[in-house]
Amino acid sequence: MDSPRAPKLTRRAFLGAAAVTVAAACSDTGAEDETAGSTAATEPVPSEATTGPAATTPPPAGPSRFVVAGPDDSQKVALTFHTDGDLDLATEILGVLGERDVPMTAFVVGEWLDANPDWTTRLTDGGHELANHTYTHPTFSELDPAAMTEEIERCRDVLVRLAGGGGRFFRTSGEADGTRTPSDTVLDLAGQAGYPVVLGFDVDPLDYQDPGIDAVATRTLETVKPGSVISLHFDHPGTVVALPPILDGLDERGLKPVTASELLSVG
Repeated sequence: MDSPRAPKLTRRAFLGAAAVTVAAACSDTGAEDETAGSTAATEPVPSEATTGPAATTPPPAGPSRFVVAGPDDSQKVALTFHTDGDLDLATEILGVLGERDVPMTAFVVGEWLDANPDWTTRLTDGGHELANHTYTHPTFSELDPAAMTEEIERCRDVLVRLAGGGGRFFRTSGEADGTRTPSDTVLDLAGQAGYPVVLGFDVDPLDYQDPGIDAVATRTLETVKPGSVISLHFDHPGTVVALPPILDGLDERGLKPVTASELLSVG
């Protein structure tokens, strides 16, 4: 789930306080599971959709499927990040992932990548997959069909221009974007833009609300399971500090973080 872009704590102030609490990130403090019921993928995403970040977006092939999780008989989970915002925080997230050789799927806000085109290769050179998260990050459900189409296609076109392809997945922005089945209109428009899958998620720690490091890590690890798709965000200091405990917790559970493409091609 996304929220409107709101003012956040400064990076310096937050990270200073964070050092005191990071050791407790995997504590037993409970958090109510905020996600709705999920629809797991029961068949692989068609391999012709893309073979990597530079593959071309396929031609329209009917409405998109809405998927929130992968096969539950795999020990893999997909890390997905809503990608925009502060570049220093983004650099820190890539640093954590790079140190552990962990790939993720970056749901890119098109105007952010347009403004920071060098981040295309920074992401793909790190083994990360690019996907479409609209161009301006509006509250998607409030748009009319023409505006929806423009948001999807403008971001797709940025990805094509900068990365060589529009990616395999689309994700709406704004309210309940990952846990509620999109309307038939959204699925139709995403399919027409070349996206066979609108990818939601079944693990949502609500990190964009800046609930604290403990909450982000604990909510993630309490709800994750084999085949999960995890939703996290760039531009939030708490997510940066919570990421190492999250990765440690996944490892302790025998779960391997992968891209969405790898997860949904299993089984």
